[in-house]
Amino acid sequence: MAPRVAAQGRDRRVTPESSSHPTRRARAAAAVIAGIIAGVFVVVLYSRQAAGVVSDWDATWTGARALLEGKSPYAAVQMPPWPWRINYPIPAVLLSTPFALLPLWLARGVFVGVGTAVFTFVVTRRAWWPLYFVLSPAMLWSWIAVKWEPLMVAATLTPALGWILSVKPTQGFALWSAYPRREAVIGSVILLALGFAVYPPWVQEWLGSLAGTPHRPHLIRPLGFLLLLGLLRWRRPEGRLLAVLCVIPQTTAIYEVLPLTLLVRTRMEGAMYAALTLLAHLLYLLGPQGPWPVGAEYQWWVMLALFYAPALALVLRRPNVGPIVPEKPPDFGGE
Repeated sequence: MAPRVAAQGRDRRVTPESSSHPTRRARAAAAVIAGIIAGVFVVVLYSRQAAGVVSDWDATWTGARALLEGKSPYAAVQMPPWPWRINYPIPAVLLSTPFALLPLWLARGVFVGVGTAVFTFVVTRRAWWPLYFVLSPAMLWSWIAVKWEPLMVAATLTPALGWILSVKPTQGFALWSAYPRREAVIGSVILLALGFAVYPPWVQEWLGSLAGTPHRPHLIRPLGFLLLLGLLRWRRPEGRLLAVLCVIPQTTAIYEVLPLTLLVRTRMEGAMYAALTLLAHLLYLLGPQGPWPVGAEYQWWVMLALFYAPALALVLRRPNVGPIVPEKPPDFGGE
């Protein structure tokens, strides 16, 4: 029988399970520390780069600055001199405007720090072992490239943040298909409406900026169609996630597998995820080097062998049961 303790005139039941969860204060401290480390890393990393080296997020920051000046965010980024244009819709530009008030060298670090802190706070809701995700090369590469992925995963796990999924609609749809929530749809619609109010012609300009991008769905890569087997577990969010990730355009960069953390349920699986991302990082270093898509074919085989094949095996081992719309976000609490 569980012990009872008196608190404010009432008995509160304390179970071993509830008392073992990280406290909110401890999680907040861990999140702040992780965010500071990530932010400092990014600032130092780019301070050592040659002139002209840009992150994936720099174009969005530039577009956000243009929007604050009443100009077209998409016209502000052109090829050349940029290596790419803004590949994100207006919600990403809107959410980047607070960071656009800062100089770029600092804005990168703050953006990555905030994303890492939010991710860390969310995934440690029930246990500390999900810090494996924070220490993995998948997270490291999201820092190096300055990506939205940590915020996207955190938004999937937190209904109140679901509107963030609209900043990257391809990956956002894959994550939403796994955990469909009304809050995400409502928030995204509001953010899109705000985008039309602020800059009405954004859709046409955004679609124009996407022309010629080298992103491809894994479905048309060798053996990529196997990920559609996730539909054999269509009642499970993991099965739907794998299937939709197969058909959306994306790269073969390691940060793209950060959403696969949503398949993890136990400490051992978390450790394996971190180990496989580290092995993939090392194998990527042995392959062709250069601006993506250089080496994409080689990287796909590494990604398939170390990430998607194990993920598919993991999903197919689980029964095809579960609600289509979960009552609560998934927790990383298993041992």
